Amino acid sequence: MRLQKRDAIPARALEFQILTVARPGEVRFAEWSEIDFKERIWTVPGWKLKGRRDKKKDHKVPLTDRAMEILKMMPRDNGTYIFPGYRGKETMSENALNLTVKEIHQVDIKAGESGFLDPETKKVATAHGMRAAFKDWATEISNVEDYVSELALSHIYTSSTRAAYKRGQLIPKRRKLMKAFEKYLSSFSEKGGKK
Repeated sequence: MRLQKRDAIPARALEFQILTVARPGEVRFAEWSEIDFKERIWTVPGWKLKGRRDKKKDHKVPLTDRAMEILKMMPRDNGTYIFPGYRGKETMSENALNLTVKEIHQVDIKAGESGFLDPETKKVATAHGMRAAFKDWATEISNVEDYVSELALSHIYTSSTRAAYKRGQLIPKRRKLMKAFEKYLSSFSEKGGKK
């Protein structure tokens, strides 16, 4: 809930990143031309994806209701990028999303709460760490096949044999998964918890 209350572009970008489980850099450089509003799909070009050998293979991301709301609230007259930087800069700084997490952590601490610490390192969480939180949820709470959550994270199959037979993007399964994740996240604010 604290994240949604912040009225700043990095806060919307961080929320969009959490809802899409994309890498922070993919969100920072997300372009309007990559969004299909009718199909509710964000197509991340292969050349923007980390570790892709096939730079022509795009990654399709199904967009939830809240992700669509975020896109619709962003001004379209700022240029190519969905989440522009401050003071006329075309893109956000590399640390914009992590600074947002740190600021929300500090607000939470001042409110007498526990903050947003990574359970493993006990350090303040990072934007990229939100992907690990999704994977924990998908593995421990959701009843989803591992390969579906791995595809949602745009992880690459390391086995060439497995990769040869798993070529689809599984959009219907991933759309259902991301809706369930969005519902899980919204349950925190409904119960008075943190988000």
